[in-house]
Amino acid sequence: MNPSCTTHIMKHLAKANRVLYVNPVSSDLLGVRTRKGLGRRILRKFKSMVKFIRRAEDNLFILSPFFFPMQGNTVIDSMNNLLLKFQLRSIMFFIHMKRPILWIENIRAADVIGSIVKPAVVYHVSDRFDRCPYTRNKDKVIKRESEVTAQSDRIICVSKKLYEWKKPIGDKVHYLPHGVDFELFRAASEKKAECELLAGVPHPIAGYFGTLTAENDIELLTYCCRENPKISFVFAGQITAGDYNGISKLPNAFFLGRVPYEQIPDLCANFDVCMLPWKINDWIINCNPLKLLEYMASGKPIVSVYIDEIASKYSDLLTIASDKDEFSKGIRYELEHDDEKRKEKRIEIARRHSWNEHVNQLSEIIEQSLSPLEASMIKKGA
Repeated sequence: MNPSCTTHIMKHLAKANRVLYVNPVSSDLLGVRTRKGLGRRILRKFKSMVKFIRRAEDNLFILSPFFFPMQGNTVIDSMNNLLLKFQLRSIMFFIHMKRPILWIENIRAADVIGSIVKPAVVYHVSDRFDRCPYTRNKDKVIKRESEVTAQSDRIICVSKKLYEWKKPIGDKVHYLPHGVDFELFRAASEKKAECELLAGVPHPIAGYFGTLTAENDIELLTYCCRENPKISFVFAGQITAGDYNGISKLPNAFFLGRVPYEQIPDLCANFDVCMLPWKINDWIINCNPLKLLEYMASGKPIVSVYIDEIASKYSDLLTIASDKDEFSKGIRYELEHDDEKRKEKRIEIARRHSWNEHVNQLSEIIEQSLSPLEASMIKKGA
């Protein structure tokens, strides 16, 4: 799948530190609503487990542990915990990892924190898992989240909303928004090369890349397509939920399917305006979209639904829409009125949030929880 914020961070840390990246173990097949979705998820997990452990780079090991892809059942959870602990300890032994800093983004790790000898636990809060519309067994999720919070030495929140949620805990809570592969997206935009994926798609293009789910506002997107017949709407991403049958039949809507991450910068460079089109709910309100800075690094104009993290900082540099009509008008406005000054400001914001700079700040935060000797052993990601 395309990289998450933690994927980016670990790849940068692995430039100078040994990293064991554990692929998610929280998939709950009982929560899949369709046979097609169930089949896809089983196949994806099977392919992942078959790989088990691989060395992606000199210092980066990726573990895809074997587990039973269900949760909430006491017996199955206990079996999975035993399996995970055994696999983790075995792999750590073989790669000579004795006292790792434990980095947690997936709260499923709550059940194994106590089994790993570590100098510090860092909890990277990128979402409100208890507010996710796809989450089953929310009582279990809330319990695990509370356990991770209590056992963490540092809590890093990627949005102001998440920071406000955790701030009462005390000084161990920090606000640090996402980083971006600035050089990658900037170089693609400056290269101005044509993208084969868009062959035959007429400009102007309003584009979006990312997994397509029921949380994308399909009604809003359908409305925008119909209201703007001379604009091509391009969607790059695997459809995992939601009914896209109606919009896919429109002549100006183009669905590219899943696009590998390495092709995304060139794709984005060929958009004329970028979209952040989600339904506004408790899940989205608390988020900080990773792709926002990727859009900015490309220099492209942007239209977004109202998300606090975006509206409070960047309302002068992109269009914030409160409904489908405003979103549709915002696309036309950005295509016609964006200027070089706004573009350069967006690029500069993205430049200041490169992953190298981001990882250096993270390293400094982590070091605050370590002894002087342990802190001196951490190397920056730059």
